[in-house]
Amino acid sequence: MQRKKRVWFALLAMMLLVVMTACGGKAAESSESTATASATASETAQAQASETAAPKKDPVTLKVMMHADWAKGGPWAEIMKGYEQKSGNKVDLQIVSDNFEQLVLTKLATKDVPDVLFFFSQSSAIKKLNPEKNLVELTDEPYMSRVNPTITKYYLNEGGKIYGIPTSGMNVSGVLYNKKVFADLGLAVPQTYDELLAVSEKIKAAGITPFYEAGKDGWPLQVFSFSGFANLLDKQPDLMEKINTHQVTLDQIPEFIDLLQKQVDIVNKGYANKNLFSGTYDLSLDELATGKSAMVVNADWALPTLLAKYPDAPIGMFPQPFEAGSFVGISDPQAAYALKNSPNVEQAKELLAYLAEPEILKQYYDAAKTMPSWLGIEAPLNQGTADLKPIVDAGKAAPFFNGLTTVSIGDFAKELQSLYGGDKTAVEVAKALQKNMDTAAKAAGLAGW
Repeated sequence: MQRKKRVWFALLAMMLLVVMTACGGKAAESSESTATASATASETAQAQASETAAPKKDPVTLKVMMHADWAKGGPWAEIMKGYEQKSGNKVDLQIVSDNFEQLVLTKLATKDVPDVLFFFSQSSAIKKLNPEKNLVELTDEPYMSRVNPTITKYYLNEGGKIYGIPTSGMNVSGVLYNKKVFADLGLAVPQTYDELLAVSEKIKAAGITPFYEAGKDGWPLQVFSFSGFANLLDKQPDLMEKINTHQVTLDQIPEFIDLLQKQVDIVNKGYANKNLFSGTYDLSLDELATGKSAMVVNADWALPTLLAKYPDAPIGMFPQPFEAGSFVGISDPQAAYALKNSPNVEQAKELLAYLAEPEILKQYYDAAKTMPSWLGIEAPLNQGTADLKPIVDAGKAAPFFNGLTTVSIGDFAKELQSLYGGDKTAVEVAKALQKNMDTAAKAAGLAGW
């Protein structure tokens, strides 16, 4: 009897242990389930709070307008695709070939504005855009500290405020030349204007056009004077101050008149292409690359376009020679602006910030192979640019003078076409430019006019 009791108690203990173990398991499961539910609820609440604090933006399509020649100078299509992938937005890249500036001004007047505009960066050009009314100020954007101070000193700003970011390199001007033509004719790079004329005579005698001038497009004709004026500024550092305060007029500067005359003498001496007034920028690069013409006066922005089509073309550059040790001109970089009246202002600003990211800048300059306008960017250089970089590094460079005037000089290309066609003299061209400045200065209420 006693043994049966002991067995019964043992069985009862085992049953209790099983029941307690089962209950404990259910309690653990219940605890884990409660914890999981609590965490899920917490995550859901956080997600809902996040959505409330920063609602997800709907994708937009940004209209981005630029000149056709600028579109050729860098991998813009690829860069914009990268922005689309990162942002979820779309980019409508609008490429304009003809009457670019007039179209831009018309769109501003009719409020049919793009979201982002690639435009010129001189103060006088920014004035035309009425920046206070139309452009987003970028002065305090963090990325502006990475722009080369030379660029922000002379360009991108108006009235002490910065409105654009540079979207091209520190382009330098001079003479692009076909090295094979020079080597075949045994020619050395000229150092002075007289040597340039002597070289041109030998090239002409060999049945090759010495200079190809894009008289139809017009704008390339300006580069000769822009380069030459850099040498005037070296000798007369206060010249631009005198011009901008109306102490001296352009037609009162003998060196400027001489510069214009030297330019047209190239044509008068038969050293330019016979189809001057049907000549285009694209044709000038074709002629130079194939050796049909030996030289083109322009800037190194031409090199990416030329080398994309003729990757093995033997092209170099030298300073436009006026005297030994000639300076080179630095062009204003192209710039991108966010339009204040755009329906997508925030996204437009985000696109500018994207274009300013170091890896995107590296992508651009690796392709363009020009001297970066931004600090901290190392890039390979095209041969012509590499030829002129030591001159820039030595300080023998100055900005194009039209980027230093407080108001626009007007349609310089049109005046040069008149000079080349014999309709105006060098003095008359200088007077016409000064008249344009006088009109603009008076309209702006500048002192001294």
